[in-house]
Amino acid sequence: MAESSSWDKLDLDGKEIQKARKENEAKSREIAGQFQQCFNTDSGKYVLDRLKSITIDKPVLNPNSTQFSAGIREGQNNIVRQIIDQLSLADKK
Repeated sequence: MAESSSWDKLDLDGKEIQKARKENEAKSREIAGQFQQCFNTDSGKYVLDRLKSITIDKPVLNPNSTQFSAGIREGQNNIVRQIIDQLSLADKK
């Protein structure tokens, strides 16, 4: 009898994986929906525009930038990008 490898025991499309995917998708839709509720109002749009103007619309680097400060700036940009991504995700669903 041939010995099965540990790879054969991986069930990448089994019931547990499918259940976890469905749960993750539902949670993702819920989170994106909350972002949409928050930022789809006039106040939310105003705040998002303000966040864009003070982060992603400005350069990360300037003549006095250090690697540390550039990392902090890029982190700020990333938060705003995550909000935008959540809103895009909500629009698709």
